[in-house]
Amino acid sequence: MTALRPGAPSSADPARARVLELLGLPSPESLRPTAVRVEPLGRDGSVTCSRVELDTADGNTIPCLLLSPHGRHRADVIAVHQHAGDFATGKSEPAGRAGDPTLAYGATLAAAGARVIVPDLLGFEDRRRAWTDDPAADERLDALFRVANGSSLQSKHTSDIATVTSWMTETNPTGAGPGIIGHSLGGQVALFALAVDPRLTSGVVSCGLGTLASFEAARIRHNPAWFVPGLAAAGDVGLVASAVDKPVLVASGRDDALFPLDGVQHVLDAFRPDVVTAEVFPGGHVMPPHVTAAAVRHLVPA
Repeated sequence: MTALRPGAPSSADPARARVLELLGLPSPESLRPTAVRVEPLGRDGSVTCSRVELDTADGNTIPCLLLSPHGRHRADVIAVHQHAGDFATGKSEPAGRAGDPTLAYGATLAAAGARVIVPDLLGFEDRRRAWTDDPAADERLDALFRVANGSSLQSKHTSDIATVTSWMTETNPTGAGPGIIGHSLGGQVALFALAVDPRLTSGVVSCGLGTLASFEAARIRHNPAWFVPGLAAAGDVGLVASAVDKPVLVASGRDDALFPLDGVQHVLDAFRPDVVTAEVFPGGHVMPPHVTAAAVRHLVPA
């Protein structure tokens, strides 16, 4: 891995302000749950699992799984699931309850001593829209209506993660903010969250980094949350990266068909000095074991 450089922008950082403007969001600190419900689900070895439901200011509910290690935890982490066109599986995959076991990074972090919350993004698992029998079409329609109303699906994802961040921060006895990790769509969502929310302390973006220009050139049909109105003209995803001021580990597959390497490199070059550690590995759209191990080291103090 090659470490590149940290920056320390003020709360009035222009790049962060511009990303918030494009998303049409207020200060992330102002996005707090309006009601909270917690249901214990039992214990698996050294980790206790609970279901947490967070009601949002816009009238939604974010169902989450909370993985709490026995005894004192060493860090808080938000683990965001992938897309993969699998709308039936969301939070359960990073929590190690369904899906690809190589993507159970939430469970791995909890076993390493982190308190980990894994939310369902809108459209997945307990938040499926069920408007029609085609969840992908439902997702596109939702995104288009949001754009028509001057917003975006990425704005909704970012708002929901800010609400989760508020709850995690308020329930941490030290008041420390969490780190964040995600693969694919989860990495994309983590990147935007890191760009706008100063409470996040560190991040891991696995196979979720690229430019709109590279997607357009290769005619890649990405998830519709990527398409934030005005983002391409404002500096593309490089603008989002330039707003990140906390340590972030980025892992990208050299042969990832969804994220052309030229786009990945363009975004890597846009990060501030000393903020990013980059791992470009031989392979595709996967999270190899050595990346998971590096993520644990990055997010959980020894």
